[in-house]
Amino acid sequence: MSGQHQTVRALTACLSMWGAAFASPATGGPTHGRSDTDQSNAKLDLASVQWSLYGWRPFSWQLSRSIETGQYLQADIGPFPARVPGSVQQALRDAGVLPDWNTGTRSRDCEWVEHYHWQFHAEIPRGQLSPTRPVILDAQGLDYSGWVYLDGKEAGRFQGTFTPHRFDLTPHMSERPIHDLDIIFEEPPREQGQIGFTSRSRYFKPRFAYGWDWCPRLVPVGVWDQLTLRFGLDAALVVRDWMARLDSNYRTGHVEVSIEAEIPGVHALRMQAQLCEGERVLAAVESPLESGINRLSLQCRGIQPWWPNGTAGNPDGRARTYRLVVQAIDEEGKLQWRDERTVGFKRIEWRPAKDAPAEALPWVCVVNGEPLYLQGVNWSPVRALYPDSRDEEYAQLIDLYRQMGCNCLRVNGVGLLEKRVFYELCDAAGILVWQDFPLSSSGIDNWPPEDPQAIADLAALATSFILRRHGHPSLLLWCGGNELQGGMDGTKTGGGKPVTADHPCLAALQQVVAQCDPGRRFLPTTAFGPLFYAHRDEFGKGLHHLVHGPWGMSTFSGIEDWRNYWAHDDSLFRAEVGMPGASPPELIRKHVGGLPTTPEAMTVWKHGCAWWIQWDRFKGLLEGLSEAAALDRYCELTRQEQADALAIAARTCKERFPSCGGFLVWHGHDCFPCAINNSLIDFERSPKPAYYALQRVFRTSGAEQTRP
Repeated sequence: MSGQHQTVRALTACLSMWGAAFASPATGGPTHGRSDTDQSNAKLDLASVQWSLYGWRPFSWQLSRSIETGQYLQADIGPFPARVPGSVQQALRDAGVLPDWNTGTRSRDCEWVEHYHWQFHAEIPRGQLSPTRPVILDAQGLDYSGWVYLDGKEAGRFQGTFTPHRFDLTPHMSERPIHDLDIIFEEPPREQGQIGFTSRSRYFKPRFAYGWDWCPRLVPVGVWDQLTLRFGLDAALVVRDWMARLDSNYRTGHVEVSIEAEIPGVHALRMQAQLCEGERVLAAVESPLESGINRLSLQCRGIQPWWPNGTAGNPDGRARTYRLVVQAIDEEGKLQWRDERTVGFKRIEWRPAKDAPAEALPWVCVVNGEPLYLQGVNWSPVRALYPDSRDEEYAQLIDLYRQMGCNCLRVNGVGLLEKRVFYELCDAAGILVWQDFPLSSSGIDNWPPEDPQAIADLAALATSFILRRHGHPSLLLWCGGNELQGGMDGTKTGGGKPVTADHPCLAALQQVVAQCDPGRRFLPTTAFGPLFYAHRDEFGKGLHHLVHGPWGMSTFSGIEDWRNYWAHDDSLFRAEVGMPGASPPELIRKHVGGLPTTPEAMTVWKHGCAWWIQWDRFKGLLEGLSEAAALDRYCELTRQEQADALAIAARTCKERFPSCGGFLVWHGHDCFPCAINNSLIDFERSPKPAYYALQRVFRTSGAEQTRP
């Protein structure tokens, strides 16, 4: 059994246990505030447990004994220490089995990992599990498919990187004092990398990991998000979703929260919801706890709106947020369960850009009644092996974008539904999040899937995305996917003409957003409008709405030609603009792994960034230089060109506001040590000169854009 709501159905088999489980004060993780009861045992973060990793030839772990000899089979690999969240690859690298995939072309030496089954094994400490107390395994991110076992018995199957799973472990528990928990991953699916056929997409595992122009093939296997054992009420109650909205007077806030419960009505528990500022309760509501969906609504007057970074209401990247505290109390008023979410109050509208064609969608974002120029970057995953990303790494990057003056980050469809920590950091900083659903172009065929099962799977994922993230004040819009398009002649192959919401896949996603997140904008794809790219010979014809590109100087004679292009631009929004700039030469030398350092040799450069080398454009300036001097000079030239070109583009677009609604760079930071890339922040988190050039543009007149 698996799936987001598996537990709610399965718990009905355990009702006889609930009375004993709930008769004493509830136990459960941090209460984030005052408590009248001990909740220290209501959940166990499995990151705190010791894990071991075993590698098996597929399915040999299931046979147990050899047919030929009768002997117990042994794992081919391990055991080695492992972490959750964490990838198989990182555990093997820590154990010295895999090389450093960030060096030279050694990521190729890691691809054999994809052909094994991998077992994460842990012993649950004595006293944590009891057959008389229901327990749920709450897995927010298992990548990609496999099995869960408890004490040698299968507790369920799972499939889907982005699908959260909740397994009822209670029926599978033995009488032993110490319990064995195993999560076994089978081979990852054969997903497509950057080049392929979008119409054949079926798995919706992050495609960048299979090889993109900013990352070689590194396909993660493992636990990529929180893994928790939940007991008692913490197993039975789930915050299904929450949402805050701001009235048109900009001073009255409304909050709605839904709690899903499957418990017998033998205990008079009541649900409470409180809106808090610090420890001060601003509004509260209470109602009886019922089986099924419990909905609570709050209204509070005198709140302060949530304002984006760089506005007069948030000049320094510290947005106004509040705490939503949800809890269950018993007849004596004692706390039995508690959860908490961040809320913020804002109103988003969209207005037509100045002098826009009548048929164009509105591209000027209006926040709390004030037009806002959207400026920022396209966000890429923190690490190529995203299960190993750490909260402090998210915090470092979000702070860099806050200081840069960004008020918008777009999470591309080739990547993740970003983690809760990412959204919470954006909530706090006042950075709006544009979240794509997991679809992307493929070069050969960029057409969304039309298979009914693929569409149904995507609709289910979109529903889950929304319920888990739409309560965050930072969320701006949902997008059907990245660069979905067909040919200009109406064919389903090629590119140039963005797909519309008439496509059955995008129509299904639009319907999900309308049902689950009414009022939030749904954009079928980006780019969007008559043309994918803004061509200079089409300027002045009203054909450039939300466009992508350019990404480099390949079609320009030089910086003055680039400047002339932007001087005549008529696009209503620029969602991707890029220009390659090299990493520092010392970073390249550090990660080259003994291979030649200059692009002329190509080996390591092709491995991670073949599209962006541009050696031929500069080699005339490097003749007669030693290899070391040529690398230094090449890096200097490309880094300066990136800074100059992006500053010209960003400044010109911003000066056209409100004729142009925004400007987003592709892309923000490297998750692999590319020698050259379109990123503004290199692999070691050092800003390139282009970062500072854009910072000067983004932070100019930012405080005057809106007023509270």
